[in-house]
Amino acid sequence: MRRTGRRLGFTLIELVVVILILSLIATLAITRLDMMVPKYRLRGAVRQTATALQQARSRAAATGRDVYVRIYLSEGRYELLVPIPKEEQGWAPPDTPAELMPPTEYEFQTVFPGTLPSGPEFVNVILGTEQDQTITSGRAQIRVSPFGAGDHVIVNFRHDDRKAALRLNGLTGLISFYEEEKTATELLEDDE
Repeated sequence: MRRTGRRLGFTLIELVVVILILSLIATLAITRLDMMVPKYRLRGAVRQTATALQQARSRAAATGRDVYVRIYLSEGRYELLVPIPKEEQGWAPPDTPAELMPPTEYEFQTVFPGTLPSGPEFVNVILGTEQDQTITSGRAQIRVSPFGAGDHVIVNFRHDDRKAALRLNGLTGLISFYEEEKTATELLEDDE
């Protein structure tokens, strides 16, 4: 007897081959993605710290006073220290002219605390070109001025074998990003 018509469907071997090919492609894609995650986690940590520095610059401009960014290197965290007027000011009689009033007193309060994501860590903070201005442990304090006269700073990061850095130009407030570690000699170089 002779069969007529076309065969409908796939054979079991064809289905197995297609499933194997799809699983191989999925495995390669997932493996590649896992290899890229540390890179993006490091970039995120650098950008997160840069955002804190930009926020400090904005606060300094808004208040007309220096703002500080404090980085705790071994703990992987940072915070902004902003000047807040003290509630209790110096006493003066009610009829005292404004020019004779005691100056407003300020105290620094912590705002916008942040922590690096798990994995990336601070390597060092470089505040100047001299060796003793490179802080590798403890905490570093970066001054951000409203008038563009703050510190030039490099903050180096690492995650596994990857390294990155950000550089804050204290005069312009411009922040530059690098996918390598920077040194104190590169602090004042203008490669933009």
